[in-house]
Amino acid sequence: MYYGNLLRKYFLLIIGLLMAASFMGSVLAKSGQQVIEKRKNPIRDSEKTTDEVFKNIKVMNGQPASQLVPAMHFFEAALGFNCGNCHVRGSGEHDWDFAKDDKPEKRRTREMMTMMNAINKESFKGEQLVTCFTCHKGSPDPTAIPALMTASSMKEKNNKPDEEEVIKIPNRLGTAEEIISTYQQAIGGKEAFEKITSLKLEGKADMGNGRESSVSVFEKAPNLYFSETKSPQGTMQRVFNGEAGWFKSQQFQRKFEGDDLRDLKLSSDFYAPLNFTKNYSDLKLENVQLLDNDTVYAIEGTFSKYRRFEFFFDTKSGLLLRQIQYSHTLFGDLQIQTDYKDYRNVDGVLFPFELDISDYEHAQKFRYDAITPNAAVDDKIFEEPGK
Repeated sequence: MYYGNLLRKYFLLIIGLLMAASFMGSVLAKSGQQVIEKRKNPIRDSEKTTDEVFKNIKVMNGQPASQLVPAMHFFEAALGFNCGNCHVRGSGEHDWDFAKDDKPEKRRTREMMTMMNAINKESFKGEQLVTCFTCHKGSPDPTAIPALMTASSMKEKNNKPDEEEVIKIPNRLGTAEEIISTYQQAIGGKEAFEKITSLKLEGKADMGNGRESSVSVFEKAPNLYFSETKSPQGTMQRVFNGEAGWFKSQQFQRKFEGDDLRDLKLSSDFYAPLNFTKNYSDLKLENVQLLDNDTVYAIEGTFSKYRRFEFFFDTKSGLLLRQIQYSHTLFGDLQIQTDYKDYRNVDGVLFPFELDISDYEHAQKFRYDAITPNAAVDDKIFEEPGK
């Protein structure tokens, strides 16, 4: 149900990424000596490679085509860049000629990618321990000189808790399975969940700088999903019919494919809170941590080769307080953090009515005014937009 989607659905946050993805094409070229090791990123059956889909690929040769755009987003986060720093615009507003090598920044990027791959191969046995962010820290120009200590940074350093200190709590649970079971009971339990077969959610999203959007969501078991956001900039929709998914805006429409489709399918699992062991492998309890003023169990799980998650459950209430999604790219990991607040009882099930979602460039707040269980839902809204 949508409660499960709250575990990973960054609806408005992903809009900008989706728009960029729809326009992305070929970008990078190699300097000739180093190619990313294919054994580290085997091609999925039937998935095309970058060479087959894009033009002028010279470093990311032979890699899954679906991984090109995530790599671009990693460069964006690591250097504080956007598409225009390296790529050439065409004649139209949304027209790009990504294959062109006109800009020196793009040529320099090839050299830096080759250098980074060589460092990891020769010094770290091929493990991705050095990334663009290791040196750049969000800036095009790496800082070579350590920063000066200030009074505030000294205070922060002195007040930092001892990482080796074990946090002691009464009746500490010992396994991820026990913690997840406690969470499932805390939010209402299996029987209460299964009495709900559809949901309607209505609310608002604060996108920052005074920008606000209205959000409407409809879901139906087992995995049908429709969402719509309206703002002064226009209307956007996300749809999943159980097999295929689409994104639609006033400018374009695209079909979800590859990891985007797998993410959407996971997001659309109506009973996701009951399906932790089904959806995630290698679930394990990492430790007990402090999260603001709460103690939390930190659990790690893997969804796919390119997605892993951390879940933080309150040791007292059992509720999920935070989730971090790590998206693996060919050059480093990106993360999206979601904080869950204001749990309320809706027909025997607790739903978080507030979500704070952030990634490397956005920080947004969702506030739901109403969550209606077993709402009447017309199946036609889950069809491909425009049909």
